[in-house]
Amino acid sequence: PEASEVVAERLKQDGVDLKVNAAVQRVEKNIYAAGDCTGGYQFTHYAGYQGFMAVRNAFLPFNKKSVLERVPWATFTDPEVAHVGLTESQAREKHGEKVESAVWPMEQVDRWITEGDSPGFLKVVHLPKGKLLGVTIVAARAGEMLQEWSLALDQGLKLSHMAESLHIYPTYSLASQQLASKLRVDQLLSGAMGKFLKKYAR
Repeated sequence: PEASEVVAERLKQDGVDLKVNAAVQRVEKNIYAAGDCTGGYQFTHYAGYQGFMAVRNAFLPFNKKSVLERVPWATFTDPEVAHVGLTESQAREKHGEKVESAVWPMEQVDRWITEGDSPGFLKVVHLPKGKLLGVTIVAARAGEMLQEWSLALDQGLKLSHMAESLHIYPTYSLASQQLASKLRVDQLLSGAMGKFLKKYAR
């Protein structure tokens, strides 16, 4: 974002202002801009998405939002770092102390063990009833693992949906189901059903 602001400022000094609305339209409604020149996230996949949406909005009715608040990203180091949505601190600023987070070590994933990968983890930030707020993954193939979480956030899915979706064994993505399943069980045991089961077990 800092680099994009520098570029935008230099363009403005040259008499070019690339501010766009949510449909990537400039003030002149017949002109569209996409990618790094509009500011915001500096990712190839985001620029490509905006370019596609700019063409769509230019030629089809009912403009669709093309400037996204939530953009998935990955840094291809070893291990990879991938993220989508809010960080825990951002979530607490927005939703307060009711925000919860959970971490699943990749050391508990069989595929990680067999591949002998670098240490890593999956972290999910969520609300008490399972609403997803953000996900961070530090692991080999983190960029690949993040895709289903990005879709889940886009579609408003909850942790329960992630827990109930069958994942292939052994894959890195099994970590997603393992973490979601643990949180789902914890949630059930802490509620009325949990109290009933504990009483019945006694």
